[in-house]
Amino acid sequence: MRKALILLLVSAPLIAGAALGAQQPAPPTSEDLREFLSRHRDAMRPLERIFDALADEDLPLEDERGQPLTRRNIEDRRKSLRELVETIDALALAPQDLVLATRLLLQTEALTDDLFDLSQAAYDSDREELAKRLSDLETVINRHNSWIETYVLSLAADRQARLDELQKENGELKKKLQERSKAGAGGVH
Repeated sequence: MRKALILLLVSAPLIAGAALGAQQPAPPTSEDLREFLSRHRDAMRPLERIFDALADEDLPLEDERGQPLTRRNIEDRRKSLRELVETIDALALAPQDLVLATRLLLQTEALTDDLFDLSQAAYDSDREELAKRLSDLETVINRHNSWIETYVLSLAADRQARLDELQKENGELKKKLQERSKAGAGGVH
């Protein structure tokens, strides 16, 4: 997952440029983000209730090795979910924060992995209704992750464009400074 993040950040300007050339829809705005974050946070409520129920009941769920899914795993997942909600709230206050947006992308991706694992454990434990609910949530959260990815790439492209602009301005200022230095040195003997 770390390699994917590094690749994402390094290739963001190239991907964003290609996306613009392919006449993709306009990147999400900060206003779009506020609306999306509200929906994304709302999508966490049913999952919070599911995690609460899984933590409270005698868990017959098994992991992929056939071992009982322990309360610690559910507690870890609940903690991750709380951290994700905190990131949603923080990003709502700072919509241009690339670090927060990237963190939300990674946390949401991890959540989809958790939901997949839990739904598979529920299917393996003959808990069809729970498995379906988890699988449906996974689908929604996975779609949300695609939206977040688009937003992160948009932010990264904006930052890269601004960096390119500043580097160009810096180069022009250095050139002017060198010209003034040469003109000043040429006039004094």
